[in-house]
Amino acid sequence: MKQPRSLSILLAIGIIAFSPLMQAQEKLPADTVASVNGKAIPELWLKQGLKARAAQGQKDTPELRQAIREDLINREVMSQEADRLRLYDTPEAQAQLAQIHQNFLAGLLINDYQDKHPLSDADVKAAYDKQMAELVNQQQYKLSLITLPNEAEAADVLARLRKGEAFADLAKSKSIDASARNGGSLDWLLPTQVAPVISYVIANLPKGGYSAVPIQTSVGWSIIKVDDKRAFKAPSLEVSKEQIRLALMQKQRNEYLKKLRDAAKVVE
Repeated sequence: MKQPRSLSILLAIGIIAFSPLMQAQEKLPADTVASVNGKAIPELWLKQGLKARAAQGQKDTPELRQAIREDLINREVMSQEADRLRLYDTPEAQAQLAQIHQNFLAGLLINDYQDKHPLSDADVKAAYDKQMAELVNQQQYKLSLITLPNEAEAADVLARLRKGEAFADLAKSKSIDASARNGGSLDWLLPTQVAPVISYVIANLPKGGYSAVPIQTSVGWSIIKVDDKRAFKAPSLEVSKEQIRLALMQKQRNEYLKKLRDAAKVVE
């Protein structure tokens, strides 16, 4: 017996109404950007993602929000599957989780401490003035560098330099240091900004001179050339303040950690 046409239409509507497509369009709870198998993804996670992207210079756009939302959904899908497979239920996974938790808490503690002990502009200015006073009459050096992985290769490059090959050309073709792309050229440096063994060598080299023997460092064997010298040229406070602030924050963290370590019972 044929069903009435109107009944067929109603049945079809019913099938559509309860299809996964329609269920996916049901209204989400407040402060939620999506849900996966009934588990809500908080809007706060989206905001945190936007904040992280803003710190990298990205602008808040609908496209960026959608990309972050998709990433959150994908990670929740994978997280649920990993949970279903109980991939966390191994000693190795538990150790990793414990370390992640430990790092997270340590980061929270440092952020909380520095929020409650903010560095002022006066702190930065005082540190700048102290540094500049210590650097009066200091000499700066414009250096070039060729670093080789072993002493034999360094000796070979040194021999080629003595035969008249250009330092920059050899740096580009032989050096394993990042400065190779610039022909070995480095920024202006103070003696305190290089390894002590290099500092001693450059202090005794004339302008245009290079080290007589390869110098062993933590990354290889280096040949140093003094391209130029000048009296210390102090950067302005405006140029230096962010670098100084970061250094002060690191010092603050280290001092706080020492205070905590001194108060803790540590057995090694």
